[in-house]
Amino acid sequence: MGLFSRRKKGDSVPKTDDCSVRYRECDSDRRTGSGSRKVFLVPPVNGLPDREKFMDGIFDDSCMGMMMNSDTKFPANDWYELSAGRGNCDAQFNLAFNLEHGIGAQRDVVKAVEWYTKAAAGGNFKAYYCLGCIYAADSELADLEKSYDCFSRASTEGISRASYLLYVMYMKGMGLDEPNTYLAIKCLKQAAEEKDPAALYAMGQLSLYGSEYVDRSGDRAWKYFEESSLLGCVPAMTAVGVMLCFGLGGKNPNRNVAYSTLMAASNSGDMTASNALGLMHLYSMTQSCSPKKSEDLFRISAATGDGSALNNLAVIQYFGMDGKDDAAENFRKASENGSVHAAENAVSISSGEPMACELDCGYISLSLIMDEEHVKKIKEHARCYM
Repeated sequence: MGLFSRRKKGDSVPKTDDCSVRYRECDSDRRTGSGSRKVFLVPPVNGLPDREKFMDGIFDDSCMGMMMNSDTKFPANDWYELSAGRGNCDAQFNLAFNLEHGIGAQRDVVKAVEWYTKAAAGGNFKAYYCLGCIYAADSELADLEKSYDCFSRASTEGISRASYLLYVMYMKGMGLDEPNTYLAIKCLKQAAEEKDPAALYAMGQLSLYGSEYVDRSGDRAWKYFEESSLLGCVPAMTAVGVMLCFGLGGKNPNRNVAYSTLMAASNSGDMTASNALGLMHLYSMTQSCSPKKSEDLFRISAATGDGSALNNLAVIQYFGMDGKDDAAENFRKASENGSVHAAENAVSISSGEPMACELDCGYISLSLIMDEEHVKKIKEHARCYM
């Protein structure tokens, strides 16, 4: 398996079962297209304690009298506010959370910040995490200095997602003169030790190709990806599937497990997994070669603007599914969406050079050359559906 390189005119074509691969650095929030804002706006897990805990201090005579009146109804936020006003930091947190997200009340971030601040002062450290998210992303209340402080306090108390978001901020250099890679990786390692799924996934990426402060190790990358996937991180499932399919990171290929893992990721909405499944069908990495199934999977991924999937769809179209005109248009779209091979493939329509399919996972790029055997299979299947 050689290093990735762009095909040039006159280059020899790799064997059918060979694919070129490269590892590259990438953002941990890959394929979101919305930068850090989306990272910070992921709602924290509310984690409500037993409801009895919120009743502490509210059962005085006046409250009991109102509760005995069957005509009086108390929404959850009214109970939280009663308890919060008496200093219960957990009730303060839950009231703030509901106000921030408009749950059972009109959304009011300013009031949410007030209650989060009281909850944090009373010892609810999840409130520091939520304050950090607001100060990092809210357009009206943004204050990066406060965000760093709140995330640092939450991180010190073992809230792993706060450590991960500090990594994002330091790595992006948010509010700083320049990125601070040392502190970023320090925070990332802490979050990974605390089993944050996103942090484990990011450590897997860094370990796969090696980076400053992180040694290259395919075996360690595999362990990070596997642990992250078991904790529900969908992109990590895709990583595990791709590594097992193509034998990356020192793993022996296991395409049955790879297929089931990629199918789980695809069903969970990861379009890179759908593209990878399409390649498995196209290159006979499953029990049968099914270009029609590949086309369906490529279309699913291409609909989201995935450049690699658009390129792969165009390859199948050119060799018999839809024709050269549709292929040329999709090669153009693929090139505009970051495909590595689309421009060369478009030239191959007239030059007759071999075309290449591709898979871009953000941190891994794979290139697979189409040879005469695969072209023949595509044409045969195309005739079956004409």
